[in-house]
Amino acid sequence: MELLGYDFVQRGILAGLMVGVASAVAGVFLILRRMAFLGAGLSHAAFGGIALSMLFDLDPFLFTALFTLGIGNLVQLISSKRRVPGDAAIALVFSGGVALAVLVLGIAKGFNEYLFGYLFGNILMVSGSELLLTSVSFLLVLLFFGLFYRKLLLLTFSEELAKLRGVNIRLMNHMLISVASLVVVLSIKAVGIILASSMIVVPALTALLISRSFGGAILIAVVVSLVSVLSGMWLAFYYDLPPSGAIVGSMILLFGGAFLKKVFGP
Repeated sequence: MELLGYDFVQRGILAGLMVGVASAVAGVFLILRRMAFLGAGLSHAAFGGIALSMLFDLDPFLFTALFTLGIGNLVQLISSKRRVPGDAAIALVFSGGVALAVLVLGIAKGFNEYLFGYLFGNILMVSGSELLLTSVSFLLVLLFFGLFYRKLLLLTFSEELAKLRGVNIRLMNHMLISVASLVVVLSIKAVGIILASSMIVVPALTALLISRSFGGAILIAVVVSLVSVLSGMWLAFYYDLPPSGAIVGSMILLFGGAFLKKVFGP
């Protein structure tokens, strides 16, 4: 309770909770559409965007969000032409983003340590302006899923039925990719580039193991994510651990419990 009196702790917890909710909701849709690897691909592509923002002295959050959004839509465009498989397109941006970051590190000396800080994240370093941007992004993500929930549900389970119902499949796919790109950028500040995809995949996967409905899966994923953020940050404070590792570690433990219940439970 004493730690909660510090502004940086309050900002970190608020940012973590918002990122957790947004990631959990997006993750359920992405996993059911067999796009779980997208988070890893976009997070590593974002590494290149972060490096470029520092090279040209631009706002890291805004530039990386725009950069990742563009890369995500490029992946969707390439894979939609049926000439390049979706997983291959994701692997392409995965390697391309890391290669770009490495090149920038070689060109510009002096901010290597700062750039590598994004690899593992530091949720306790969230500034007031970053919290504001996180809040706006969080509201946009919730607004998107709230407005297009039924269309996304149809698209997730049957593209043919969605098309018959008049859903613009191409537009919805690009919008979903855009929102996923934004969620990935939010997750990077919380747990870093390496673990960003875990925020999207693990809570949703845990929920899908034990839920009996689509709405229930979203609700359970959100609860798992919130519990993991709070417990992970508590462990980080109490045992002097990296918050990113503690948060994702908590998610893995909850997944393990859900898996054991599914396998050995009644």
